[in-house]
Amino acid sequence: MMKIKIYIFLLLPMLVIGSSANAQSPEAIDSSQGKSYDQISAMLDSLTAQTFLNRADFIEATKSLSFRDNAPYEFKSFPDSVYKHNLAKLQSPIALDYNDQVKQFIEFYAHKVPLMKRVLGLSKLYFPMFEEILDKEGLPMEFKYLSIVESALNPIACSRCGATGLWQFMYTTGILYDLKTTSYIDERRDPYKATVAACQYFKDMYLIYKDWLLVIAAYNCGAGNVNRAILRSGGSNNFWEISRYLPSETRSYVPAFIAVNYMMSYASDYNLTPEAPAFSYFQVDTVTVTKPLTFNQLSKTLNVPVDVLQYLNPIYKKGYIPSLDANYKLRLPYNKIGIYMANVDAIAKASYQETVSTYTQQQALKPNAKYETVSKDVDKTYTVQRGESLPLIAGRFGVNTSDLAKWNHLKGSTIYPGQKLTIVTKEIVKVEKQEVCKDSCTAALSRDSISGNDSAKFAKNDSLNSKQTASEIKEVPAINYIYYTIQPGDTLWNIARRYQGLTVQKLKEINKLNDNFTLTPGTKLKVQIGG
Repeated sequence: MMKIKIYIFLLLPMLVIGSSANAQSPEAIDSSQGKSYDQISAMLDSLTAQTFLNRADFIEATKSLSFRDNAPYEFKSFPDSVYKHNLAKLQSPIALDYNDQVKQFIEFYAHKVPLMKRVLGLSKLYFPMFEEILDKEGLPMEFKYLSIVESALNPIACSRCGATGLWQFMYTTGILYDLKTTSYIDERRDPYKATVAACQYFKDMYLIYKDWLLVIAAYNCGAGNVNRAILRSGGSNNFWEISRYLPSETRSYVPAFIAVNYMMSYASDYNLTPEAPAFSYFQVDTVTVTKPLTFNQLSKTLNVPVDVLQYLNPIYKKGYIPSLDANYKLRLPYNKIGIYMANVDAIAKASYQETVSTYTQQQALKPNAKYETVSKDVDKTYTVQRGESLPLIAGRFGVNTSDLAKWNHLKGSTIYPGQKLTIVTKEIVKVEKQEVCKDSCTAALSRDSISGNDSAKFAKNDSLNSKQTASEIKEVPAINYIYYTIQPGDTLWNIARRYQGLTVQKLKEINKLNDNFTLTPGTKLKVQIGG
């Protein structure tokens, strides 16, 4: 099996694990570090802005743990000799070399104070597990720091190219390393399984390169890119010598890894102290789930917030554990394990009833001849938590920051813990379709959609002699109209084909649409039926 995996790596040059990095010719490679440096910086800023990492429920800073509360931060810069000496003291099987690129990233991370405080805290939840697996696999312990470069220890982090989880596995690479992804689970987001897969990748790559820095480079850009760089360099097996032939992001990736090793080992030199996570590794335990469960029912029985369950179990994408043919794992606070074991049957029964109820409600909302679903604005009140910003809250609820400020009459973006914010959200409701334009309205609406000679004909029809019999009038088919609410994915063509005799051109004429009209979900179109 291992030989097959290595063979696949040699055949697939773009099989990338972590952040996307495209193959480039030597002529296309930017010789400066600026571009790749900015890529790493932008990636980190994006990760630290994600909701999961910033939730006040999950990160609980106290005065005793946060120097920010009692002293201002002053950036420290040390002589090159200090950096070089301190790196040498780490004594790792991985060559933690020192040069200007590494120095640049040491000072880069030293400036990322909120990021470093958070990862120092989160390391207490994840690093004991990483170290146990690395030790079992016979790998250097320093690999645990690679997860910080990859995801800033955010298990639901997703890059712009789709790499997911603490170790940022691409979908195809995840399949190669037995990480399943379905509608309900994503094992790339499982801290344990993804770590085992990452370790297997490190071992597979070491069989090829026999050099840990090249293994790290391959983790970022794929074995194919590393192989090409080696060939272009004349066969060198030294990362720094082949670096100029690698994608720009990979040229920064290895120095960033060395810098993170330095910062995590010498954080105290910078007065960096951890923000304590809600749980450490030793405050959490794991149970096997053999029946389908929902987080809602687990939350009610165990008195654990749903957000905390999601935080401890990021593998489950929709708050549902579909354990029918497979045994899944559930991580819970240690003091909740006994309560879970005593009530698991009741939780499973309530979860089943909840699932049936949800399905019934979804069926009731499906469109039919009499009812339609519409989007309705609903005002909600949200209480600002410590450490939250206006853009963060806006992103959490899927609204624009400017709208959020307008709804709350804010002149700037400054908010404070405990402040109440009004948030306008959309909810889908079922309403009865309103058929309009029948009987006396028909002629009036018909005039709205006709012009010129047709209008004159209608004027003539309006003056029909009152002596006409009802049977004579019925000989002219009635033209009725309804209003149709545009749904996501609708086109004029698929709307027209739902109504007999209606064409796209007629639909445009009735609604006076030009060729540049864009179908917006929720907008109503006048649709002719009959006639």
